[in-house]
Amino acid sequence: MTTVLEHVVEDLEKDFRLESSTNTKSSRTEIQEKLFDHLCGCWEQCPFCSAICTNTISDHDGDHSVDFHRPTGIRGVEWYETDNLIIDICSSLVGSDCQMELSEDKFIPFRNYREAGPSYAKWSITPDSSLQPYWKWFVCQFQSDLEKYYSKKCHGKGEIPAQWKTITKSAAIESLKLST
Repeated sequence: MTTVLEHVVEDLEKDFRLESSTNTKSSRTEIQEKLFDHLCGCWEQCPFCSAICTNTISDHDGDHSVDFHRPTGIRGVEWYETDNLIIDICSSLVGSDCQMELSEDKFIPFRNYREAGPSYAKWSITPDSSLQPYWKWFVCQFQSDLEKYYSKKCHGKGEIPAQWKTITKSAAIESLKLST
């Protein structure tokens, strides 16, 4: 992202030098358009956790991807025929033996998610079992809010592990700094 922004700044500096004698109002519009084109990026959301694609080019070639996925339960997804929120991060699920429901009588392993349809097929989700402390802290911190909002619970298969509850806010924030 930093490299992309450096190029945008260089382009803008050139434009300022070249267009200094033109109408300021039209220059602003062109500059705004250039910034929008460079910074708007792709807005596709992960079909599991709704994280936004991190590709900086809209209508980009290739698969959508995101560096860090989220627990799918933060968007209200529950385990099949339960009220148990799925607290697992989708990048962990695609590396597991867990099954995802496609219809009332059809299931596939999460690792075969691309077979679930077009919205899944165009995503590249790399299996990752890393800690991602921020999202674990988030689920613990806002458990009652999530349960109330979605009328579901973090119990049964969605039980929050005790070790997640030991993650402090400062450790969660520090993990975000380390991952950038």
